[in-house]
Amino acid sequence: MRTQALFFKMYKNFTTAFALFLISVQPVFAQTAAWGGKCVDGEQDDVATIQGLECLFANVFLVIIPLIGLAAFVMFLVGAFRWLTSGGDTKHTGQAKQTMTFAVIGIVVALSAFIILNLIANFTGVEKIKEFRIPRSNEPPEQTQFVD
Repeated sequence: MRTQALFFKMYKNFTTAFALFLISVQPVFAQTAAWGGKCVDGEQDDVATIQGLECLFANVFLVIIPLIGLAAFVMFLVGAFRWLTSGGDTKHTGQAKQTMTFAVIGIVVALSAFIILNLIANFTGVEKIKEFRIPRSNEPPEQTQFVD
């Protein structure tokens, strides 16, 4: 019974802290670079084109990548909290270890994808694999240059 009261008190404190965090959030104007892309076309720049997918994917990845890291960090904290509140029970301790292990595996997989892509680009010299670009119909295809 005492453990349940302690858990309820911790839950109440966590909920209060989270509510205060949500209240204190301020708007942020996060554009750090000047706009250089073109997601729309037409005389008045108001017609969406297939090249708009470039901007869409770039914006989605700018949001998703930090969220992956945040989710892994939160899961690591959840595992640590479960371990602390397991009370020495081997079943709950094992579940907490498993949660923390999966969080670390998630971080390693996410970072490995980024590192492998950059290693391939650096070793082969092909920097284009790090860019998502849809070819336009009014551009000639790029010529491959071979080194003798």
